[in-house]
Amino acid sequence: MTIIEFFDWESPVENMISTLLCAPDKVVFLGDGKKKIDRISDGYKKIARNRGIEVEFEAKAINKNNLMSIVDAIEEVLEDNDDCIIDLSGGDDLSLVAVGIVYCDNADKIRLHRFNISNSTMTDCDSDGILCNSAPLELTVEETVEINGGRIIYSDEKSNGTYCWDFDDEFTDDVYVMWSLCKQNPSLWNFQLSILDKLRSFYLEPDSLSVYINFADAKEAMNNRGEKCDFKTDLYKKLFNLSVINNLKIDRESMSFSFKNEQVMKCLTKAGQILELIIALKAAELTDDEGEPVYTDVMTGIFIDWDSDIHGSDGADVGNEIDVILMKGLTPVFISCKNGMVKMDELYKLSVVAEKFGGKYVRKVLAVTELEKMGENEAYIRARCEAMDIRIFENIDEISEEKFMHKLKKLWSAN
Repeated sequence: MTIIEFFDWESPVENMISTLLCAPDKVVFLGDGKKKIDRISDGYKKIARNRGIEVEFEAKAINKNNLMSIVDAIEEVLEDNDDCIIDLSGGDDLSLVAVGIVYCDNADKIRLHRFNISNSTMTDCDSDGILCNSAPLELTVEETVEINGGRIIYSDEKSNGTYCWDFDDEFTDDVYVMWSLCKQNPSLWNFQLSILDKLRSFYLEPDSLSVYINFADAKEAMNNRGEKCDFKTDLYKKLFNLSVINNLKIDRESMSFSFKNEQVMKCLTKAGQILELIIALKAAELTDDEGEPVYTDVMTGIFIDWDSDIHGSDGADVGNEIDVILMKGLTPVFISCKNGMVKMDELYKLSVVAEKFGGKYVRKVLAVTELEKMGENEAYIRARCEAMDIRIFENIDEISEEKFMHKLKKLWSAN
């Protein structure tokens, strides 16, 4: 089987749908920029191979503004290949006219289909009743990023890469326990964890599970860097009572404790981490009316490299981190989590990265706990989110569990 595909630069995912559904022997891409299409096709081949599909990709140049050039290109492919299917998903108006011209004389040689990403259905456009595969198609977060030209970098490749959390039962319980404490006062949580994080960068041993802080020394170290240091030991007492830190000792001069494990340490040394994890965990738990998962893949703390080339620990990689990415079939949801103040440039970063690596069907979401405490900036943020088509998932710390899950369930939808 050979798929004839009009290469879509604006929505790369449409270039791969027929390959993943139909498992063809060959895909012929018609488009401008043959060399670039060939280069991109190498990434497509990797994704197909990971799914057990061995396929040959071929690029054929066309003049998209010349109707007969497109007609000739399609006819040449038909002459060289049997059992051809033309995918109408990515073609522009002139290309579709060309298909109509060719089809009139070759209806017995070709089939036509189109895939609707919004509802994940394949349409039999020639009404012959034959579809190569009409099963629902799902992409992983990693596949979505790769199809759109990037690559997820992991922590075993680079220190700031994507960390692979182990969501076993014990850690899942710990996340819920920490979230129950965080949402009582997100501002206090952020401030205290930020102090601890900064101290670990220049005063404590950053990779040690054991922590010893002399209050006077810590305050001096922070003040020398223009930072405020005001420990609220009650928070650490609550963490100790909840069994996520151990061996807590506090006196007038110092405080010491040990993190329960490495994963808990990561949660308690990054202010917004617990919000990211609670959204990821709850998204993974969601099911539809048939008991099937709403989101087919969930990742958090995703570091995306723009050119897929790691330059080493001293190299300058162009990349961005997205807090949470959810997949609903072929629809990605990129979420920026803010457990407190929201900086304006975060909205632009979210928008740019989501559109680059999520494609034109991406949903963009700002998940925030205390937007109402931003004063006059609240109205500006709301206006910018509306203008940039960013949905606001707000008051996460205050709403009921039922309302939380209902809103989370709808993040992938168009409305």
